[in-house]
Amino acid sequence: MGWMYLLLSVAALTAGLVLAQCFDLGVAQTAAAALPTLAPGYLAWAAFHADRREAEPVDVDKVLEQLAVAVRTQWDNEAAVRRINDPYPLPVGWEAVSGDLAEDWPRLTDLARAWPGGPPGDPALWSTDAAGLAGQDADIGQVFCERVPTERLVILGEPGAGKSVLMMRLLQDLIARRAAGDPVPVLFSLVSWDPHQPLKTWMADQLRRTRPGLAKAAPLSVAVTEATESGPTDLALYLLNAGRVLPLLDGFDELPPPRHAAALDRLNRALPAWQSLVLTSRTDPYRTALNRPGTSVRLNGAAAIQLLPLKAEDAADYLRRDAGGAQTPAGGQGRDGGPRSGDLGAHRAPHGRRHHCPSGGAQPPGTGREGGEARLGVRARVRGRAG
Repeated sequence: MGWMYLLLSVAALTAGLVLAQCFDLGVAQTAAAALPTLAPGYLAWAAFHADRREAEPVDVDKVLEQLAVAVRTQWDNEAAVRRINDPYPLPVGWEAVSGDLAEDWPRLTDLARAWPGGPPGDPALWSTDAAGLAGQDADIGQVFCERVPTERLVILGEPGAGKSVLMMRLLQDLIARRAAGDPVPVLFSLVSWDPHQPLKTWMADQLRRTRPGLAKAAPLSVAVTEATESGPTDLALYLLNAGRVLPLLDGFDELPPPRHAAALDRLNRALPAWQSLVLTSRTDPYRTALNRPGTSVRLNGAAAIQLLPLKAEDAADYLRRDAGGAQTPAGGQGRDGGPRSGDLGAHRAPHGRRHHCPSGGAQPPGTGREGGEARLGVRARVRGRAG
C-alpha cells in the first residue's frame, strides 16, 4: 500500500502547483500551500520503502544453513573455551530407564511407525528394547538418531553428572550428521522460561536475541497463514513452526516445582510426538512431575536414559593426566601416599556447574569457567574434600 500513498501525495502536490500557476499565486502563497503536503509525502515515501523491503524474497533454506554454521561455530568455540576435550573428555556413561519415567518400548515403536510419512529413522536400526539405549560418550548421537524410534529423548542425572556436557556432545554430533535442509539443533536453557508463556513464543524470542537476523519477516507465502496473536510470523517463529529447529531443552528441574506440571503440558502441546526433541533434568524432580498425586503423565513419545556415576578409576586417571602425568608430583598423588582413587567411593564427579544465561537460543549452558570448575570439583572429590 505504500506505493499508493506515495502516488496520491505526488498527485496532490502536482495539482496544488498547477492551481497556483493558474491563479497566478505568488511564491509565498505557493510555498504555504505546498508545506502541508511535506509530512504526508515523507510518510508515503517511508511506507513505500518499507513495502519494497518486505517484498524482498527470503531464501529460507539459506537462512537455515547460516543458522547451522553459526551453531556449529559457537559450540566448537565453547568446547575449546571450557576445555571439554583437554586432556580428553571425562567419560559419561548411561543406562536406559523405563517404568514411570519413559514410554513403554512397544508404544514407542508403534508410535514411530504411525507417523505421517513414515518413521523418522530406519526401523532396522532401532533397539529391540529399552536396554539397547545404554552407552557411553560418543554413542549419544547414534543412540538418539538410530536407536530411539521417535528421536525423542530425556536425559536424567544428578547435579554434576554430565548432563550439560553430554548435551554439548550430542549437539555437535547432530550438526556433524546433518544434511542440507535438515533441522538445526539449538540448545535452549529452560531456566528463563515461564511455562505460562507459549513455548515456541519463548524459543523464538531466544533465537531473536542471539540471532537478530531471524527477526526479519517470514516469506509472504507463510506470513499470513502462520500469523499469531502478536502479529505476522518472523523467521524465528517460522523455523520453529515448520519443524526446522531441533530443540535441545536443558534444565527442566530448574523450573519452579509448582510449574512442572504446566511445563510438561506445554511441552506436549507445543512439541507433539512427531517432533524430535531432547530434554534434560535431575531424576527426582522429573519423577515427581510425572507422578503427581492422582495423576500420571509422560513426555509423549519419549525414551529416557539415566547417567551413571563416574568411576573412581576414571576420575583418578583423568586427574593424573590433567596434572601432567603420573610422573609429576601432582599427578602421582593417587599412587604415592596421597588419596587413592578408591577414596571417591560412590561420589559423582561434577562435569561442570551450569551458569545460566537468559537467552537459550545460542547461549551456552555454562561459561568458560566451567572447564576449570569441573577439574577442581573432580580434584576435591578425589582428595576427600567434597562429598
